[in-house]
Amino acid sequence: MDTDKLARFSQLLHLYQKGNISPVEQDEFFALIATHQFDALLEQEIDVDFKIGFEGGKAELPPHISQEIIRNILSAERAAAAVIPIQRKRPALGWVAAAVLVAAVSLYYFINDRGQKLRTQAFAGKAQTMQNSSDTARAILLSDGSRVVLDPHSTLYFPQTFADSVREVYLDGRAFFEVTHIPGRPFLVYSDHIITKVLGTSFYVDTHTTSGNEEVSVKTGRVQVFENTKANPKQNTATPIIITPNQKAVYEPEKRFFETTIVDKPAPILKEFVRNAGTHKTQDSLRFNYDQERLENILLQLDSTYGIEIIPENPSLNNCIFTGDLSGDDLFTKLKILCLTTQSSYEINGTRILIKGSGCK
Repeated sequence: MDTDKLARFSQLLHLYQKGNISPVEQDEFFALIATHQFDALLEQEIDVDFKIGFEGGKAELPPHISQEIIRNILSAERAAAAVIPIQRKRPALGWVAAAVLVAAVSLYYFINDRGQKLRTQAFAGKAQTMQNSSDTARAILLSDGSRVVLDPHSTLYFPQTFADSVREVYLDGRAFFEVTHIPGRPFLVYSDHIITKVLGTSFYVDTHTTSGNEEVSVKTGRVQVFENTKANPKQNTATPIIITPNQKAVYEPEKRFFETTIVDKPAPILKEFVRNAGTHKTQDSLRFNYDQERLENILLQLDSTYGIEIIPENPSLNNCIFTGDLSGDDLFTKLKILCLTTQSSYEINGTRILIKGSGCK
């Protein structure tokens, strides 16, 4: 690329950002944009300004540009496209480029303003910001004693001191929360599309999934998840749901719908224990060593250990006998081994597991 042309584009971009660009310079600027030679630089500049505005509440791009202007420009372009003489089509590219730039800038301001409003809604006082730019998780201790483990490339916004009636934080990314139980003072985690509400429990929130969905997974306790209607001000909102240990809520922004399922790696419910020779053992240390044991009893133990309903579709499956040690295996490996030896299969159906097979006599 011509270095002089690149320098000129950077100069015009700077003038445009400051609002000091003349009409002639603006036409030149839009004409350069129309060549698509500077898309990467333009995208980078908008991204930088987005980060500055998101973190500091300020931005360099001119705030007077709105989505209404975008609609007017684009609709005007569509109406004029069929009647513009051949010799005028080149200048029209400038307006198309303007519309593209205006759209990008307006989207930036829409997102920035929404993020700012969401964070403002979440805090009674001035927000603290913890941005994890490292490649390892970072632990944060909040003023109420709650603990947050923030994943890499994630950001948590939280007040220095929580309000008397409610505890609220805003998450962008993924984090694990261990919330101190305080009756009458719910703990809320805001994100772009959902709000997670608890009194005292432990759970994961992930707003950076590869699918674009937002997810909440419960480790202990009960969690209520509902749609953030302030960020999604439309009718027909998603129905709030309650999830329990080893369950996961998946919110699909496009469908505005919650799906409940089982977490990828179910863990024994820590609050459960068994008595063994006068001592208490957590379910982590509970053994799954069987000798000629009915499948019915094994499934009941797994159900109790993981808090997941496991249902044989065919009652005769309960008669099947299993011998073996499953103590060192995770839940799904246990099920695979059991199904292999009993000529059956399992299927996840929502928050339940169905065992399918012809059964045993």
